[in-house]
Amino acid sequence: MKKYVVIGLGNFGFTLAKSLVESGCEVLGIDISRDAINEAKEFLTHVIIGDASKREVLEALSLKDFDGAVVSIGQKMEPSILISLYLKEIGINRIIVRAITEDHGKILSHIGVSDVIFPERDMALRIAKTLAMKNVIDFLPLGEDYGIIEIFPPKKFLGKSLRELRIPNTYNCQVIGLKYFPKDSHNFIDEKMLSVKMAPSADDVIQENMMMIIIGKYEDLSKLQSI
Repeated sequence: MKKYVVIGLGNFGFTLAKSLVESGCEVLGIDISRDAINEAKEFLTHVIIGDASKREVLEALSLKDFDGAVVSIGQKMEPSILISLYLKEIGINRIIVRAITEDHGKILSHIGVSDVIFPERDMALRIAKTLAMKNVIDFLPLGEDYGIIEIFPPKKFLGKSLRELRIPNTYNCQVIGLKYFPKDSHNFIDEKMLSVKMAPSADDVIQENMMMIIIGKYEDLSKLQSI
């Protein structure tokens, strides 16, 4: 079982910590707020009230055995930077830190944290890209050149197999999955109602009650989703 420490149990930190526990991980949550700890203690493996920006607090927790740490501290850079530095010196191999500004992110990178993330910015960009692309249900960027989209199949694809459509040859993209939903679904689709088939075969036929999961370069995806 993997073990993580999550420092800062605000909306982002708590949601991430709770998801880790639901995925079978052991999670120690730390926050300076008693209210945050009281809310989290029902869902996390262990919780501690404490100021993690004080080195002695972290050193008292024997964190070397943990697989990683997540730092998600409010809107102040200094505590986040200090905590990240102390975790690095303690010997945590993987440190993921929520950055507030670009300069904050640069400082964290110089310290040597494993991953610097900008959840609000990244989610805003993802939603904007999804809204801007015609017929796209969801969008996941993969670096500067590639991405994954979920789209309802164009009408010209319906009733044809992937072999017939020759999407890799015609559009330079690859169908990596198909999502099926009940035929009586309309505007709203509950994820719980979906069945997913990854790595579909060439004989799978595109139907009206499905979404296609497609990977490719942005320019090729743009051509495909505009059909």
